[in-house]
Amino acid sequence: MASTFPTFSRTGSRFTDARLAAIAHVLLLSGAVAVFAWIAWNAWHAIAAVDDFCYGYGAQERGLWSNLVFEYFNWGGRFAATVLISSFAGARTLLLDHYYLVPLTILLLNLLAARVFLSAVGLRSWSFYVLFCMMLLATFRMRESLFWLSGGATYGTACALLLLLMAQEWKIYSGAVEAKGMRLVWLALGGFLLAGFNEVASLVHLTLVVLLSGSLLLRQRRGALYLLAALGALAGTLVAGLAPGNFARAATTAHDTSLVSALLLSLGLLFKKYAATLILHSLIFFVIMWACRIAPWTRPQGWQPAVLIGVLLLALWAGIFPRAYALNELGPERSRTIDFLLVNVMAMIAALWLNGKRSARDDTPRPIVAGLLSVVVLGAVASAVLVPAATVLPVWSGLQESAALRRLMDERIVTIEQSDHQSVVVKAYTREPKPVTYFNDVLSDPRQWENICFANYFHLKEVSAR
Repeated sequence: MASTFPTFSRTGSRFTDARLAAIAHVLLLSGAVAVFAWIAWNAWHAIAAVDDFCYGYGAQERGLWSNLVFEYFNWGGRFAATVLISSFAGARTLLLDHYYLVPLTILLLNLLAARVFLSAVGLRSWSFYVLFCMMLLATFRMRESLFWLSGGATYGTACALLLLLMAQEWKIYSGAVEAKGMRLVWLALGGFLLAGFNEVASLVHLTLVVLLSGSLLLRQRRGALYLLAALGALAGTLVAGLAPGNFARAATTAHDTSLVSALLLSLGLLFKKYAATLILHSLIFFVIMWACRIAPWTRPQGWQPAVLIGVLLLALWAGIFPRAYALNELGPERSRTIDFLLVNVMAMIAALWLNGKRSARDDTPRPIVAGLLSVVVLGAVASAVLVPAATVLPVWSGLQESAALRRLMDERIVTIEQSDHQSVVVKAYTREPKPVTYFNDVLSDPRQWENICFANYFHLKEVSAR
């Protein structure tokens, strides 16, 4: 007897779970390629900001190590970042002609760190790796953590180093490797250097190290030597946190927040700012895992997902605390690069757990999923066609403007080099909105610190913008 529902059968076969996942896979990878292309274009046209000239002048005037001491006693304790920034900015050819190396190096460090991390947790799919990196970079504070030397060396580099340390510590926790020998030396050194890059990342890492040490010693009765890595992280945190420059800078701002108030405020900020994002990113990662056909049996077992997310939440709380204490808020946008790293890792763990619940066969019909996917694709196409001013045109304009900004800055350097190195008036940059490669610039008043840094770097009497 012929089937009563031949039409449904033939239609449903076109909307199988595997086929729809393959379509979503292509769309997601296409989006990732577009993101990387956008980053590469802007990286090529990135320009130095005024802060970079401040560090560069300090390195030229005092020498690298004397400048480190000066910054440590007068500005802040980020000793590793100071060395990195001063080394690059002090070399005039690098700063003026090869600034693209800044974002490209930070990008490559994070791509490498992401690969090592995913390999450590057992996710070796290249497709998932590309899409994980896309999520990581989509939540990067691009202007301040990638395209700007003084910010990127502090936050973008710290993000990569923290991810590498988390990878090694996960392998120790899971029993994949032993906590001994040179591995501990490198972990201790890495924790110490991380504190020299960024205090937010340092407190996050210190929290993870302390909790891992406690678990190894109390629950698993092993890993006593891992305390050496914890001591390295603690030593770096103390060296960076107790820098006289931190107190000198803090004395210039009013402060009336108690430790208890800061703890409560930081806890409130954690849930207010990141709870909804964590849920959304968990669903996005679940879709990515479905599209990449991540096997359900790769999920964490038992209470492990909840424990890991709980530990990362505590680490995020620790990272928010110093900003709540000093600023009564989350602080500058670049500091959220570290926050979103933890959010993405938590979301990935939650998605792994959800993916483990997925038991549908590849040939299962998915008409509802097909409908949702069609709505998303048609909505994206329609928005690009109907409202280009809110979708396509801003991206295209930004790409053009980052190149135009680079040309303007190159012309400015030529003007300065052809001047008599006395008082120089340069063309001001006034376009709004600013492209992603812009951070700050000289002003109309030559007495402003931005103008002084710029003038000192080029040995000018004074500089102003008109």
